[in-house]
Amino acid sequence: MGQPLVDYGQNCGNILAGVGPFTLERGLVPAQGEVTRVRIFMENTGQTATAIVHTPNGEVSYHGEASIDGVPGTAAPVIVEFDDIAGSSCGALLPTGNVLDRFDGVDVTCIDNGMPVVLMRAADLGRSGYESREQLDVDEELKARIESIRLQAGPLMNLGDVSQRSVPKMCLIAEPIAGGAIGCRSFIPHKCHASIGVFGAVSVASACLIAGSVTQGVARVPTGEHLRLSVEHPTGEFTVELHLDNGSLVGCGLLRTSRLLFDGQVCIPHSVWSGKATGNK
Repeated sequence: MGQPLVDYGQNCGNILAGVGPFTLERGLVPAQGEVTRVRIFMENTGQTATAIVHTPNGEVSYHGEASIDGVPGTAAPVIVEFDDIAGSSCGALLPTGNVLDRFDGVDVTCIDNGMPVVLMRAADLGRSGYESREQLDVDEELKARIESIRLQAGPLMNLGDVSQRSVPKMCLIAEPIAGGAIGCRSFIPHKCHASIGVFGAVSVASACLIAGSVTQGVARVPTGEHLRLSVEHPTGEFTVELHLDNGSLVGCGLLRTSRLLFDGQVCIPHSVWSGKATGNK
């Protein structure tokens, strides 16, 4: 794309992490003790999430030791829990109806568990999957191949013509090398992400649980109904909690941080309200 456009078709886990503290700061939701659960309706997709905010003494706490790879400093933790977000943008967890699809001779898995994502094995594109962000951003041959796959996958994922959209995100995957579940290089959609988007990580982690997907033979996944999967990225890792019920995905949780950045007021001249221009600025 390369255009200053806003795509309203998806949710954003980072913004959701800020919604919880904001509603408490503005008195829209009362603090409920040491920890407050803020239920959030996501207008973009019609789904719900819950932000768990630390509120000692009835106030939002911004100080803490929680850290996230790729994000500077530490702050108070905010846990964001999601109900079933499968198909939030595409209408189904596997929007093409297939676990595997093939475009331009490359096997891919198209998935939407909070964010539409197309996963490809880096090796199938002649790459290791451990390249730096800078190396991938100047790899024009690779990016052209990825974009060709993206444009073909978009309509089959019920996203229509995606030539002017930021979705689906494109992810190169490889075996983990730092004790995680899977290695990933995410494109958004044409530049390599310094880390990985919140919902992008959820979709990548979810694909690791689907038999027959491109993650098979690549991902390292434990067993159980409540799993913590670490998605490795260029600047560290992102841990996703996935909840299953009889093998089906039913929810997930993420760690974000709470940071108070800005609280401002815009002063508007009285003439604007009265309709009498004064010439003053």
